[in-house]
Amino acid sequence: MCGEALTRPMDAFGDAVRDRMAGSGEPLTIERDDGHMDTDDLTSYFAGFEAFPECERRALNLAKGRVLDLGMGPGRVSLHVQDMGLEAVGVDISDGMLDVARRRGVENAVRMSVCDLDFPKGHFGTAVAFGNNFGLCGSPGGVMSMLLRLREVLADDGVFLAESIDPLCTTLPAHRAYHERNRSAGLMPGQVRLRFVYKGRADDWFDLLLVTPTEMRLLAERTGWRVSETFQYPCDGPLYACALTKA
Repeated sequence: MCGEALTRPMDAFGDAVRDRMAGSGEPLTIERDDGHMDTDDLTSYFAGFEAFPECERRALNLAKGRVLDLGMGPGRVSLHVQDMGLEAVGVDISDGMLDVARRRGVENAVRMSVCDLDFPKGHFGTAVAFGNNFGLCGSPGGVMSMLLRLREVLADDGVFLAESIDPLCTTLPAHRAYHERNRSAGLMPGQVRLRFVYKGRADDWFDLLLVTPTEMRLLAERTGWRVSETFQYPCDGPLYACALTKA
């Protein structure tokens, strides 16, 4: 999850990343609307390629052409793509993220929502959505709209490298209860409402869609994609990445 959500007046995530870049600050809190809290020291957002999850490292072997980095955050994927000798274009709506990414050396950092991509037809050979960014548009309909737009901005032989956490791969009672609450409301189990809290300040709530590998495949098939390869790490663990190609 790399800084993308609804446009909001505050930028808690971006502020936390700026402070982390400066070597100061404190962990970012991610609050779910049922009161569940997680914290993140943001180390993974500044990781070099050798510290990427194995599923991401394997998936990035498929990158080719001009690469669109969706929800770029501080730019870890874009920086590696540049190291590969490819052109990277990172998009994010967080001004803090864009500032840090540019200072870290991302050459093309654009303020744009992944839910409203504005690029020419066939402009990219690859799109990457790591860190749960497959679900940034928040709902099945929003994600399918993004997938349809990606069909336009990727070349005919383009590849979309998408990552999610399987929400059902958990034993925590609080998570399972949340999934049941969603089912009762007619939602997908992994549709979560979150907000970022940093130094006592909270952003607005936003929706994020976490999907199982089967759910990713079904959403892809409904929008003219197919899952050509799946990468999972650790084996049978919750984090996975898929390569999607045009059907």
